[in-house]
Amino acid sequence: MALGVISKEHLGKLIAAVSRTGRFLGPVDKGDGVCLTQVSAGDMLALDYVNFILPPKRMFFPRSEVIATHGSDGMTATPLPEGRVVLFGIRPCDVLSLVYLDKVFLDEKYADPYYRSRRDNAVIISLACRQPAPTCFCTSIKGSPAGKAGADILAVDIGDVLLLESVTATGEAFMAEYGKLLDKPSAEQVSSRQAQVAAADAKMARVSIDQATAKLRARFDAAAWDELTARCLGCGVCTFLCPTCHCFRLYDEQVGGQNRRVRAQDACAFPAFTLEASGHNPRTRQGMRMRHRMMHKFCYTAESFGEIFCVGCGRCIRSCPANLDIRETLTEVSK
Repeated sequence: MALGVISKEHLGKLIAAVSRTGRFLGPVDKGDGVCLTQVSAGDMLALDYVNFILPPKRMFFPRSEVIATHGSDGMTATPLPEGRVVLFGIRPCDVLSLVYLDKVFLDEKYADPYYRSRRDNAVIISLACRQPAPTCFCTSIKGSPAGKAGADILAVDIGDVLLLESVTATGEAFMAEYGKLLDKPSAEQVSSRQAQVAAADAKMARVSIDQATAKLRARFDAAAWDELTARCLGCGVCTFLCPTCHCFRLYDEQVGGQNRRVRAQDACAFPAFTLEASGHNPRTRQGMRMRHRMMHKFCYTAESFGEIFCVGCGRCIRSCPANLDIRETLTEVSK
């Protein structure tokens, strides 16, 4: 494990150094929220924010991508993405979500080559939370405001500097490569980091998910599903903003005379998601679709991968136009 501190004033130098051989992505305030986007040395990074509008999974699992082109001479796969990418400022909940996505896309038998290439080329620098939002509940689901799972380096904001701690061999090599920009942390700075992490943890909302898998299984046919979704619009924003949702569809299209095969993210919140070729749809009601989403996150993935695929980021709560709250849904259905 390596420790180092970097002045916020010197982040531009780090960005410039990384950009000579790769890309540096960091948090930038776009006016209507903070986004993870490519930056240059002169850009101003936003370090005081709750989370990105969009989860960073899109950097590894894009909203849509062309995976092959085909014509009279056959099908040609799209070349794998290359080049190192440094992702800076990802919150620990979103980093943890990548650990769960790895279980899906990096399965030993069926690994996704595009996802794997992006993961292998990425250096992830996580930024610990200082002020969790009221909708955050990561500590209830195996998370922490300063969680390290999935990160190569954990950064903690302690005022004028960021204290960096390597988590993986990739992170340690990165800190050694740019060691000239780092200083050795003082005992006071290390102590300040510990105090800040404890303070953020104390502010986190708690949600009881004890036996959630068993309770949801037992309440599969509960009338509460339809009651809870009476005001649901079926817009799918909860699914598209979720950092662990990973459903997709494949389709062929012709653009400019070129035939392409496209993979695009999809959402179980939509009626057409389960529409069969015969015209039959096994999930005709919104309550059934809500039930499937909850069962998938808290039951099916727990049984298949040994993990609940929710990281408590709170995006679905903050962005729902009908003010549905996944924490309340868990509580109501579990009664």
